This record gives sequence, C-alpha cells and structure tokens, in this order.
Amino acid sequence: MKHTALKNISVILSLLLITAFCLSGCGDDAGSQNEREQKDYSSSRVSYLGPEGTYTQEACEAFFRKKGDYIPFRTVPEAVEALTSGESDYAVIPQENTIGGAVTDYIDTLIAVSGLSIEGEVELPIRQNLLALPGTELSGIRTVYSHTQGLAQSRQWLAENLPDAELVEVSSTAEGAKKVSGSKEKNCAAIASAGCAKIYSLDILAKNIQKNDKNKTRFYVLSNEVPSLEKAERMAFIASGSAEELPSLMTRIKDQDLILVTVHDRPLKTRLGEYNYVIECAGGSYKDYEKLTKNSTFTFRFLGCFDVR
Repeated sequence: MKHTALKNISVILSLLLITAFCLSGCGDDAGSQNEREQKDYSSSRVSYLGPEGTYTQEACEAFFRKKGDYIPFRTVPEAVEALTSGESDYAVIPQENTIGGAVTDYIDTLIAVSGLSIEGEVELPIRQNLLALPGTELSGIRTVYSHTQGLAQSRQWLAENLPDAELVEVSSTAEGAKKVSGSKEKNCAAIASAGCAKIYSLDILAKNIQKNDKNKTRFYVLSNEVPSLEKAERMAFIASGSAEELPSLMTRIKDQDLILVTVHDRPLKTRLGEYNYVIECAGGSYKDYEKLTKNSTFTFRFLGCFDVR
C-alpha cells in the first residue's frame, strides 16, 4: 500500500514537471510552430479592403488557405472597426511595399487602435496590370484609376506610355477596376490585378507594368486575441518616444542577436522629434521583447510573435 502511494506521488510529480516545462516554452519552438500551422480557420470571419479582387483579398486567401468567410469593406479603418466590434475575427491590412514603401495610412490605423495584435504576416508578389473595357485603345486613354500604391508602383510605365493621362486615386486597385467597368467609357483604365479583369469583364492592355519583378507587399493579419508570446519567425512591437533614443534601442536589438526587418516611423503628434516606431524583427519571443524594454525611456506596446506566409 505504501509502495503504491509513493508510486502515485512520483507520477504526479513527473506530470507537474512536464507541465511546467511546456508552459515555460523552453525547447518547444517546433511544437508552437506546428500548433500555429494547424490552427483551424474554417469558421473565421475575415474583414479586408475591398471590393472583390483586391490584393488584400489575395493575401487573405494565402494566409487562411481559402478557408473562412472574407468580408470586403470600403476602407481599411472600416475593416479594422469590424474586427474591434466583433463583426469579424481577423482583419488583413497592407503595411509595406517594395516600391511604394510604407502604407502610412494603414500603419496609422494599427497604431491608433489599442488592443490589436498580429496573428501573422503575408508577403505577396504584386503584378500590376492596365485594365480597360474591351475595344479600348491605349492611345485613347485619358484617365487612369488606382490606389495610391498602384499608381506609385507603375509611375515609370505611366510616364513612358501615358504621360498625358490624368491619374486618379481611389480606395483600392479593385475599386478602380470596378469604376472603369461601370463607366462604359473607352477613354479610361485601371491599374489592378489580373484577377480583376475576369471579375469586372475587362481586358488586360498591358501586363506587369510595375517595372520591378521583385515587387512585393507585406500584409498584417490582425486579431483581438492576446498576442502570442512564443518564439516565431517574426516579433513586432511599437516604441513611442524621442528620436534621439532610437540608436540605443537599435543597439539593444543588435546585441540580442535579433535581425531588424523593418521600422516605420509615424509622428507621435506631441512635439517635433517624437514618433511611434512600428518595429519588426526576425525571430525573438516575448522574453526578448522584455529585455529590449528594460530601463528604456520609450513607451512600448507588444504586437506579438508570428509566422510569415
């Protein structure tokens, strides 16, 4: 009887040690990654910048592997509002492009809305195309519609091929294609994805006009859930404060063997020289983040550890 009791105590102690080891996260990076990869998104509601056919929708399909329901919104703030109000479970927003740089309006939305975390990231190759109604001649185009990033990424091609055309910014590349389709005019065109040609019954007059085969856009997948603390491919946070303190923070990142992926600076709107820095590093966990923030004059906000698709 005594032997059995001792054996039971031994088993309980072993289970407690195993549980503590798992909770600590030590040596379990592969397990954490597998858990993230196997997460079931089949019933997820995803808000994104619409209408149908945007690159953001493509990013949704890439991250969620075409599972769940995708809900288009007219603007990124509206898509994020749907997340915060509970209308959606995730929101997908563009944040940086190879040619156009940071998408500052959308980064401002990420900064402004407290409680958001980053579930994941998508790096999507971007191929811009000139779309128009069937029968439209390139020489007859007087107006070109697209998102500001679409226009920026195609500026060189436009200067060479449509130097006199009026460039009109709209809320998304797909919105530009939708506008051309509904106009019934053969003197306008849109810069958008090839997929928009099929959706909006348009012809592709010119392909890959972004003039850069390495053109990519990063998209953040946002959530209201508690951010992941486990080590992953990327770790992101916001540091708010004076620019003169930034070199010290960069030194800490280097000393901890973290690789800086990107830094986006947006005005703190308090005084000159003070900014919100959205910082993303390769690798890292919440423990690394805590070391970075220790005895710093910056105000910090942790966004999460996540993988890239």
